[in-house]
This record gives sequence, C-alpha cells and structure tokens, in this order.
Amino acid sequence: MRPVDVDDAAATVDARVADALIRELRVRGSALATDSTVAAQLRAQVHVVLRRTRERLGAAAGPAPGGEAAPSGAAPASPGSKVGRDRARQNIHPADSLIAATLLFDIALAELATGDSDPAEVARALNASIMDQVVPASLTYVDVLIERLAVAHTEERLGISRELHDRVAHSIAAGIQRVQLSRQHEGAASERIDEALRLLEAALDETRSLALDLRHSVGDKHLDEAIHDYVADLSPEPPTVDAHSYGTARSLPTGVQEEAFIIVREVVHNARRHSRGERIRLESHWLVDRLIISVSDDGIGFERDRIRPGALGLIAAQERAELIGAELTIASTPGSGTTVTLTISEPGGRR
Repeated sequence: MRPVDVDDAAATVDARVADALIRELRVRGSALATDSTVAAQLRAQVHVVLRRTRERLGAAAGPAPGGEAAPSGAAPASPGSKVGRDRARQNIHPADSLIAATLLFDIALAELATGDSDPAEVARALNASIMDQVVPASLTYVDVLIERLAVAHTEERLGISRELHDRVAHSIAAGIQRVQLSRQHEGAASERIDEALRLLEAALDETRSLALDLRHSVGDKHLDEAIHDYVADLSPEPPTVDAHSYGTARSLPTGVQEEAFIIVREVVHNARRHSRGERIRLESHWLVDRLIISVSDDGIGFERDRIRPGALGLIAAQERAELIGAELTIASTPGSGTTVTLTISEPGGRR
C-alpha cells in the first residue's frame, strides 16, 4: 500500500497547479475560468494530466489508475473527446483550450521538475500527457461543428465555414506543432505520437475541405452552374472530378435547388474521401419531367448491405433527398466502384 503522505502531497500539488492555472486564465478573461462548471471540468483535466505524467515518470504518486479520486472542487474527470464536444457546444473558442494547455505546461513543469528529477524527462512526459487530452478534444470539436451542418440554413453554413477555416483549422495547426515538438523528444512513444499527428493532420485537411465546400451555394444561379463552379474549385489531387450536363438546364424551386446541391456536394466529397479511385464522373441529365444527377467513381466500392463507416454521409444524403421528394439510389460492387443517382421529379414537366 502506498504511503498516505505521498498521496496527500500529490493532491496538494494538483490543487496548487489547478488554482494557479485558473487564476492565470481568469486574468485573461478566458471562459474556461469564468464559468464555474467549465472550471470544475478543467480542474479534473489537470488532475488527469498530472496523474498520467507521474505514471509516465514511473513515480509512486497516488493509487493505480481507476482508484484515484479527483481533488476537491473538481468535477469527475471526462475523456478529452467529451471535453472537446462540451466546449464546442458551449461555444468556447478552441484557442482558449490551447492557451490553457500552454499555461498548464509552464505551471506544472515548475511544480514537477524539482529535486533530483530530470527537467527534460519531466517536460517530455508532461507534454505527452497534455497532448493525450488536446488531440481527442480537437477532433471532437470539429465533429460537433460538422453535426450542426445537418440542420443549418445557407447563412448558418457560411458562418460555420468561417469558423472552421478561421478558428478551428488554425487551432488544430497549432496543436500539430506541439505534437511535432513532442515527437522529437518522446523516444519510445514516438509511434503513438506519430499516430496522433496523423489524426490531427487528417482533421486539419478535412476541416479545410469542408470550409471550402460550405462556401458554395446555388443562390441566384442554376443548379448546373453551381455544380460546375464547385467542381472547378476542387483541388487537383485524385480522384479528379469531371462534370457534364445534358439537356437544357432550368431553375428549380429555391429550396429544392439548395438541397440538391448539398446532396451532390456530399456525394462528391464522400467519393473523394473514401473511394480510393482515380476519377469521378458527375452527369446531369435534364429531361422534360425530371432531373437525374449521377456521381460515379472507379474506386473500391462496397457491399450495399455492409456500408463502410465513411459511407454514413450517403445516408444523410438519402434523408435530404426524401425531404425534397427526390430519390437517391446507390449502386456499388466491391472492386468496381460506386454510382450514386439523384432523381428529382418535376410535376407538370418543364417550367
């Protein structure tokens, strides 16, 4: 059984670090310190970071993982992913979290790098423990913003686009820099850090891609024009997208045009991200009484009754199609690519 006084000393350090961090954040006007519920959650996260740092250093400071209670005044510890989700829903700027992480590193290092301890070793362990919280929090922050898109109107989508590009992408990029610094010194844990870096870089690419996608809408254009403008702005990396239109394009009801455009954009985005193909062909067929839009890729395909996780975007597209009375069909065979077809009927024929 570990000495009680060691446990008490660790708890005292944890409380002192948390108090100092919250004081610094309060001076800066951070929402992490001004809201009591968020501050309590932050105290719990400080406790988790310091416990994991001690575990990395091999110090006998407190009970084994799972048997240690959070310090007085702290909320139950939450995984980093839940923290990111909560902060996104509370509209807390991601920069606040990164500032808190930087301050925590400085404050905790001064407390832990004492006596005979190696300051460099303590710094590496502390930075890795902080990144354990920052990485999943950053990823789920983006996830919450993406969830909001399902019910967002055009103006809201543009606002979220700006937030994704100007705020979240910048903050994730800053997180990548910290992980890269950690990778230079972490030694045996470098493989896990490389994986964290890969996830962050993928999240950054996805965020930038979504921000670009969301800036496009139909507006005063015909649906055909909006689709061609969107395709023209896509990056040249494979799979490339070729768009073709047949028949005479015409205006559709505004709500139908916007929803149809979102569906096409989602299907193309899904194919570019998951098909592993080289080319995507997008065709619009303007018939007398309906519009048929197909998106075909030459990728890996999938079994229709075993939809891969990345194809969940297609399910959302099907739901959008139902809202405007359209039909979305998916044809796919493993190894032979995928074709998604959107059919929009126009009662009364040509308008």
